[in-house]
Amino acid sequence: MTITAKTKVLAVIGDPVEHSLSPIMHNGWIADHGLDAVYVALRLHGEDPVAAMRALKSFGLAGANVTVPHKEAAAAAADQSEAPVANVLSWGDDGKVSAYNTDGPGFLDALTEAAPDWRLRVKRALIVGAGGAGLGVAAALSPHVDTIHFANRTAERGDSAARTIPNGRALRWDDLERGFGAADLIVQATTLGMHGQGAPEWPVSYCRSTAIVADIVYRPLETELLRAARTRGLTVMDGLGMLIHQGARAFEIWFGVKPSAAKARERLTAALA
Repeated sequence: MTITAKTKVLAVIGDPVEHSLSPIMHNGWIADHGLDAVYVALRLHGEDPVAAMRALKSFGLAGANVTVPHKEAAAAAADQSEAPVANVLSWGDDGKVSAYNTDGPGFLDALTEAAPDWRLRVKRALIVGAGGAGLGVAAALSPHVDTIHFANRTAERGDSAARTIPNGRALRWDDLERGFGAADLIVQATTLGMHGQGAPEWPVSYCRSTAIVADIVYRPLETELLRAARTRGLTVMDGLGMLIHQGARAFEIWFGVKPSAAKARERLTAALA
């Protein structure tokens, strides 16, 4: 493609960000639809990410995905945000920035793809982690389940996350065995297990035989958590599902076009290989 001064620029913003597959995914979709746009990765490292994202207005970005650790800052930086935690920014023609959270709806899209009958199976969910991704998933899941427990290494953050939804509860980190045993759906929503990050020995042996286990990590595509769950014959969902479906919803916000999730999975699986 030819990049000119008229080419729309979009980005994924985070720290770290060099591991992100979002540029491959979005540039593939841009090519599929013949759009004059380009998608890049921007590392945002500094003490005031809110001010930095507000300054991006001046550079004419068309849109951005926001990943860890800046999702709360993204919502605060926007002129209007649909949620207190955001993973998508969109710059309007009037210069105003709108923030959205497609993590939760994208997670539900991916969960439906991995386990079409999940609404009949899931009454109790356990979310490991209380960051932006976990909060987005919880908000989307909340109307569909009876109870959502948050287990976080910092207890205060887990308590705070539980208060964001009416059916939220906090679970102590040292009580993970009980949490895994009681949950119909377990969502690992931290960077634990990512390349270069350590991970605990997850208590998968306590899971019910009908449990669904999801991990938002996609490097590696099969984490230790998912490997242990597959060994037990449990239904699993890898991190590409949420990445692709939240990205597809973001792409639709920016361009008004629904891209192909199947093409994205094909490209990303090849990239990971």
